[in-house]
Amino acid sequence: MSIEKNKKILEFLDIIETNDVYYATESDKSFLRMYDACDDFTISKNNIKSVWNYLISQFLSLQSLKSTVNPISILHTNAGTGKVLADCPSDATQITAFNTDYTCKRISDMMNQLARVQFRYSSEVTDISHFYALGDKGNSREHDIVFTQPINSDYYRKIDTTRVASYDSLLYYSVRSLDFLVKGGYLCVFVHPKKFSILKNNSDIYSQTKLVYTYKNINKFNEYGCLIFKKN
Repeated sequence: MSIEKNKKILEFLDIIETNDVYYATESDKSFLRMYDACDDFTISKNNIKSVWNYLISQFLSLQSLKSTVNPISILHTNAGTGKVLADCPSDATQITAFNTDYTCKRISDMMNQLARVQFRYSSEVTDISHFYALGDKGNSREHDIVFTQPINSDYYRKIDTTRVASYDSLLYYSVRSLDFLVKGGYLCVFVHPKKFSILKNNSDIYSQTKLVYTYKNINKFNEYGCLIFKKN
């Protein structure tokens, strides 16, 4: 059933991309959210809502839909279908979405279509390890908020040859994400709660941040949670 559903979503994407201009309806977006081959499928609506509610309490500009001279800068290092970004409560933002999968990027672009049309959203097929191909952080900007959902992969070890590349993928992408944060910025790591302690006990993380928020659903063991760290 899942394979057939995903196939129908891919066919839908192919069809709408033949149109010069196509504006996704809320029904379209609900359909796209059902695609389960992107990493963020494991993140629940309640998790996303909880994280945004915390961030709203920290950023005045996120509290209502309005434009500001200095929008909040947001990066998602592996945006998946883009549903975390699509639930951003404000248009006072500048969003960058990275994906390593082109199909996931296509869906994320459609989920965040309004922000893209308003030039508040951009996306790339890339991995943050590419910024370290020469041994140090390359040409990159720092953001107020960074989301990451590390997946099991050793791809980064083929690109990044620094000390940090010796970490497993959870620690690698979490630690590297800190380089893309301004001081006082927030790193949101979506991960299963059984791995929370790995992040909390890592010296690179606790020496640079303070843990400020934890989300987990104690009633659903298999559900992903989130840790939010504030950069010192």
